[in-house]
Amino acid sequence: MADDDTLYELFAESCLEQLRGIETAILDLESAPAGELPGRVDGIFRAAHTIKGDAGAIGAANLAALAHGAESVLELMRRGGRPADRQVVGELLGAFDDMRAMAENARDDAAREIAERLARLAALVQDTPPAAEQPAEADVETEPEAEAETDKAPGPAWTDDRIRKLAIPALELDVLVDRVGELGIAQARLSGLAIRRADMELRDVAEEVERLSALLRDQVLGLRLLPIKVSFPKYRRLVRDACASLGKDAALVLEGENTKLDKAVIEQLNAPCIHLLRNAVDHGVEPAEVRAALGKPRQGTVTLSARQEGSDVVIAVRDDGGGIDGGKLWAKAVAAGRIEAGRPFDPAAALDLIFLPGLSTAEAISDVSGRGVGMDAVREAIAALRGRLDVHSVPGEGSTFTIRLPVSLAIIDCLEVRCAGEAYYLHLDYVEECLELPATASLTGTTGVMELRGAPMPLLSLRRFFDLERTEAKMPHVVTVRRDGGRAGLVVDAVIGRKQAVLKHLGRTLGRIEGVLGGTVTEAGDMALVLDVPGLLAAAKREHDADKH
Repeated sequence: MADDDTLYELFAESCLEQLRGIETAILDLESAPAGELPGRVDGIFRAAHTIKGDAGAIGAANLAALAHGAESVLELMRRGGRPADRQVVGELLGAFDDMRAMAENARDDAAREIAERLARLAALVQDTPPAAEQPAEADVETEPEAEAETDKAPGPAWTDDRIRKLAIPALELDVLVDRVGELGIAQARLSGLAIRRADMELRDVAEEVERLSALLRDQVLGLRLLPIKVSFPKYRRLVRDACASLGKDAALVLEGENTKLDKAVIEQLNAPCIHLLRNAVDHGVEPAEVRAALGKPRQGTVTLSARQEGSDVVIAVRDDGGGIDGGKLWAKAVAAGRIEAGRPFDPAAALDLIFLPGLSTAEAISDVSGRGVGMDAVREAIAALRGRLDVHSVPGEGSTFTIRLPVSLAIIDCLEVRCAGEAYYLHLDYVEECLELPATASLTGTTGVMELRGAPMPLLSLRRFFDLERTEAKMPHVVTVRRDGGRAGLVVDAVIGRKQAVLKHLGRTLGRIEGVLGGTVTEAGDMALVLDVPGLLAAAKREHDADKH
């Protein structure tokens, strides 16, 4: 039984390796010049041929038959007997999707229903003009077999490459990052011990350990960074399918595909990007006839770009469609009672209305969007990644949704503060300055206000917000943080200094707590909360507004 499990695991790994990048290769066929089509088809053909042989070897007859059906279509294409039109590309995409699903669970091969897919592939072959059906069966089999044998007889170069590149399970890499973070905490404790004991020899060792742990941390974190292009190719298929569903014509342009992000961020970014791209096709890009009447190219353009700015990555989804009708959004919000009827129209505030649940400018509900749900969830998903989502739109020219995210989520630079003897960590990206709370500041309940360089600044007392011991510190401090284009002050008992935090999730028992990113271990070995500054301020504002009513 164990041997069978190993066999199926090796088969699945081999098939998925063959299928890696296959979707992009198939989509490229649509735009390939006729003279380049045979060369483009070759790689896809070899993948299908290899999967067919491997599936037959383990008894996965249905998978082998499906691979053979795709192989027959591809053979005609590379011999010039079949163009790479939308129908052919669509069927090939579906066939390889089925192959992927079947490879992942090859044991259930007998239970798969593939008759309909095989019939459609066979129809593509039968519909080919007779003049094009010229390859002899011997020719079809002889050449691929020779290629397959070449692939299965790796030389020293292939072996060396496999030795140089070892696949590491993602979970093992996560554990490694966690251990490196704990090493950093232990190193900080060692440095503190050396200073307290005034031992120069111990301090030298602590400094060397600090240098080495910093190098190791940077190296390990670099392993978690992946080029965002690992996720981009699937979006080409998404836009293509959305256009087919809506009867529109749009091309997806990808920019900055080598920009790197933490793998955890890439995984969680998938759903927001899918929603934004679907909306760009549905709400943004106009039908071809409408675009032609407006003097635009009949084919719309949706651009997905990524670039790095400092410690952040900026991802933008842009379309050249009709833009967002702020007036219509405003009118719908007023009609729904979400905005007071007498309030003057505010263009910036109108664009922000798209993030209200239940509000949509779509005239009708489609398979893609139009129910008024999703944009609020997209913003929440981005906020959960310590990022933000902004929108900019010009009527008649299109819209741009911009996502700004930190490169890595694993280890973050923080400011450690204390309240009622408890340690709290604030992400340094939001911190501007620290100062003593002036005597003129006014605190009522959890919130208050103080004057900062001639301008009022709202305050939030962490001690009172978290309902800690009510005995106030003799000399409270204020940490000034950025807040929606302005500033706010967090009142704390003491500011300890800059620290690195290894972010740990709180677990399913506690779930997601508003205003809290997660936990971390302090130098003393205690647990401390890492605070979500924007979420904390938003929660405090809602609490303050509720108290007024």
